[in-house]
Amino acid sequence: MAKAKVSANRRDNTTTTITEATPTIIPQKRATITDIPVQCWAHSRTGKRCRTKVSSREGEPIPIPYCNYHLKHGDGAVKVVKHPLFGNALVARYDLPAKYRLVYWGKRGRCPPSHVEDRSISYYPPNPITGSNIDPNVEGGRTTKRNNYNGVLNPSGTGDLMQFAGCPGPNERQNMRSTFQYFGLRNGILGGLECVTVMPIPKNTQFLHWYGAGWWSERDIKRQDVGTAKYPAPLRQAKGRV
Repeated sequence: MAKAKVSANRRDNTTTTITEATPTIIPQKRATITDIPVQCWAHSRTGKRCRTKVSSREGEPIPIPYCNYHLKHGDGAVKVVKHPLFGNALVARYDLPAKYRLVYWGKRGRCPPSHVEDRSISYYPPNPITGSNIDPNVEGGRTTKRNNYNGVLNPSGTGDLMQFAGCPGPNERQNMRSTFQYFGLRNGILGGLECVTVMPIPKNTQFLHWYGAGWWSERDIKRQDVGTAKYPAPLRQAKGRV
């Protein structure tokens, strides 16, 4: 697919039509133990999938599926922009499909107090052999929060870009979610959480995922809509509409 962009030449009062290619992105599949070394999930700024293979860094069964370059610089399919009201926002650099995968990752450690600005997420390490958070011996099929908590993943000071994804406001809805599939080892240095888009995300649209009701009340912050004309957010469907 291609989009036309018109530029004006002030010298001779003419216009030139430049065709800009819109890349076709194929959603990545979930990494499993049989895929090691796993292909890096990230794409370039022009939409090309990184070909680098990623191996275990700390002995974990499935590594964070970003190569060292994209751990440092982030996935080129997304970009961080200035939000007019709320600091930074994460948006799509070009159109992305549903089921596109990203990783929210950081350094494992203790949870900082809620009065300090932080973007840490709880960490529940996967099975050290299979690399999966799915456990058939646990009711519900996944490891529980009661017996598997292992600190938090703090993206501060890393190349993680997911930390800048916003939370939908009262009139908006999330366009991505976490899957409870983690990467890393118990008591390891780095860890990550798989996130996936739940709908197509057009270029310049914000990435939004639910922070949880407690996040707002613990910080005494009023939840607000975050979409703008330049960087829109998906809206909730009006009640009664199909």
